Amino acid sequence: SSMRLLAVFLLVGTATAQQAQFQTKFQTIVSTYLGTNLGKACDLVAVDVLKLLPMANMTAHLMKEAIGLVPSTKYLSAIGMLSTYQSCLEKAGSNMEKAMTVVGGAFKLKMQPLYKKVMDKVKAMRTNGKTDAEIRPEGFKIATAGLTKLLIQGIINVCMTQSTKAEYDCALAPLKTIMQTSLYNMTYNPTIG
Repeated sequence: SSMRLLAVFLLVGTATAQQAQFQTKFQTIVSTYLGTNLGKACDLVAVDVLKLLPMANMTAHLMKEAIGLVPSTKYLSAIGMLSTYQSCLEKAGSNMEKAMTVVGGAFKLKMQPLYKKVMDKVKAMRTNGKTDAEIRPEGFKIATAGLTKLLIQGIINVCMTQSTKAEYDCALAPLKTIMQTSLYNMTYNPTIG
């Protein structure tokens, strides 16, 4: 009984360590915007992965929860930023729905191989009778290895190819607020894809 308890603590510690490594890498190469709420976002995705949800469902779930993941100290500025972004898009002859479709499409296209790799591992471990507590750190290990600047630049590049210069220019201010844009080529190039 005490050995089982020790095993549970070790698994939780491993999961926590793997998640911490992912979060550190995410903050280093993608964004620090969510602050301490990044853990909640990771938990949300991890639970969806363990449920074997399709990527579209996971993305929709994350988008639905997005505003709740914004730290309360940034909530009003986030609402203002979205409002400004929407106004800019409208002046550019576009709208938020098109912008989100572009981002969602780029995300799905570039994330699909990593998503498949994680899902294949989850399914294989489930087949071998592993518990969620054993599976979760392995998922974070794969996600951490797959989260690269090349992947993020690829998502940005696809967004460029699917956007007009005016639409892309509207996105730059919000991106500079929420992303580590200095690490990436953000110069508009519609043929970069």
